Amino acid sequence: MGTCTRGPGKVETVARNIGFIVEDQVKRWQIEHREKGKGEHGEYVPPPVIALSNQVASAGLPVAQKVGELLGIPVYDREIVEHIATTEKVHVEVVDSLDEKSQSRVDDYVLNLFRERNFDQSDYVRALTHTITSLWAHGSCVMIGRGASHIVWRKRLLAVRMVAPYAQRVHRAQDLLKLDKAAAQKYIQRTDAERAAFIRRYFAKDIDDPVNYDMVLNSAGLDIDRMARLVVAAYREKFGE
Repeated sequence: MGTCTRGPGKVETVARNIGFIVEDQVKRWQIEHREKGKGEHGEYVPPPVIALSNQVASAGLPVAQKVGELLGIPVYDREIVEHIATTEKVHVEVVDSLDEKSQSRVDDYVLNLFRERNFDQSDYVRALTHTITSLWAHGSCVMIGRGASHIVWRKRLLAVRMVAPYAQRVHRAQDLLKLDKAAAQKYIQRTDAERAAFIRRYFAKDIDDPVNYDMVLNSAGLDIDRMARLVVAAYREKFGE
């Protein structure tokens, strides 16, 4: 599945129709379930997931895309998750593409999560949590942002944080967005603040606390392929996949 961010002033933008991408993925899930047939054998073990949180302009998106390519698993970026969570018809389609046992597990997991965690109790957070849990129930994947690392069960999660020196991020934003230095600085400061506020408000966590992640990667001295291979190696080491 392709990933991107959308609109002017967004890093690493590519043209695509999110609705079409989600619709195509739902069809894939339906086909996969038909091929699997009915019934499960043995104890159910949730699939492993990679959740990638990234500072803006730290190369998080291309690393996630490369990881998905290397592991052969879908990548869900912020916009895809947001689209599913906030579009009622799409949300229903994504949930309905799960079998009844999986739907029941999702409902139970979300209910227990809100009992045990200090999450915001808004309808939006419940929809977002249900969306991320449903994507997880469909199989292993890479999720970018939207608090996925605070929602998925930590034993089946590889939580990754992507960072980079501020000067490098400014230069990258200038190059990708064709901005002058002052505009790039303003964009990065605003986006960093928005992402930190999102996690603090809805999940009562500090986005920069390394304890919330299994690994933190600094893209200053590593290229995309090397960082992706490090994530894949950690994934296979943690889950034996």
